[in-house]
Amino acid sequence: MALTALDYEEIRQLGARYNVAIDFGDVDGWAACFVDDGVFECSGLPSGSPFGGRHVGIGALRAYATTHFSYAKGKARHWNWNLVIGGDATEATQECYLMALSVGHPPAIAGSTGRYRDRLRKIDGQWRFVERHVTIDG
Repeated sequence: MALTALDYEEIRQLGARYNVAIDFGDVDGWAACFVDDGVFECSGLPSGSPFGGRHVGIGALRAYATTHFSYAKGKARHWNWNLVIGGDATEATQECYLMALSVGHPPAIAGSTGRYRDRLRKIDGQWRFVERHVTIDG
């Protein structure tokens, strides 16, 4: 069965919850955007960046979100657009652009841009990320 209009909106809302949670330090809310063995990977950053690497499973995802907030301190704002979503009633893919802003010092400055490539699964009626890989533009 094809994705419904509601599926598309629920996937967009998942991305919004993900962004708000990471920006404001909601570690549990951010990790809850993933399946239990979910993967977040960030590439394209300088070696040793605290924002890079591959993080697998809820514990590692929570640790990543905690580290992210310890550096960003609530001053990050993630924006996604040009979402291309496909799939069926239980599995989906998404590609979209990322722009991360740094706020709190007038004016807000662009921190980075990049592209997300996602795999999603609907579990118990809720869309979750199975794997989310962001590649930061060089």
